[in-house]
Amino acid sequence: MDVQIRTVSPNESTLIFSFLTLAARMQESGEPIQKALRDPELTRYWQDWGRQGDLGVVAESESVGYPVSCAWVRLFTREEAGADYVGEGIPELAVGTIPTARGQGIGTKILRALLRHCRSRYPAVSLSVRTDNPAVRLYERLGFRKTRERPIVNRVGTESAIMLLRFDQSSRRAGSDADSILIR
Repeated sequence: MDVQIRTVSPNESTLIFSFLTLAARMQESGEPIQKALRDPELTRYWQDWGRQGDLGVVAESESVGYPVSCAWVRLFTREEAGADYVGEGIPELAVGTIPTARGQGIGTKILRALLRHCRSRYPAVSLSVRTDNPAVRLYERLGFRKTRERPIVNRVGTESAIMLLRFDQSSRRAGSDADSILIR
């Protein structure tokens, strides 16, 4: 599937909301997507999209005529964040891809595009992922590493790993490709 990647505009909170329901694996957990409208653990990722520090990219497919994947980061204060908070100035990443577009390299492509943007802005990026999610392997290939030995219990009662990707200071200044990210 050929896709074009563009940045997410500040007025596209609906787009972020729709991909959050995929990123949070709500359907797989038997959760109604309406829960993402009110649950604070979910609303923090999309409400008031376009605030300082918000950055996202979306993959749109001309063949199907709509977005198929979206990845974004958002900065949280310690008070706003959940159990997956890593540190001040380190945004949390979320990514969702529609089921029919999975396994085609779109997730890798969109994450690399987002990480290129993040490298010049942040010292690192974190994420929370269910330990049984096949995307764990993708994150590891991109350089993310687990931040703790034991997983945390997530909002649906299963286990999630917190992962972190640190950017090398020289690559942040030079703006090198996501494949050359160095982990400390």
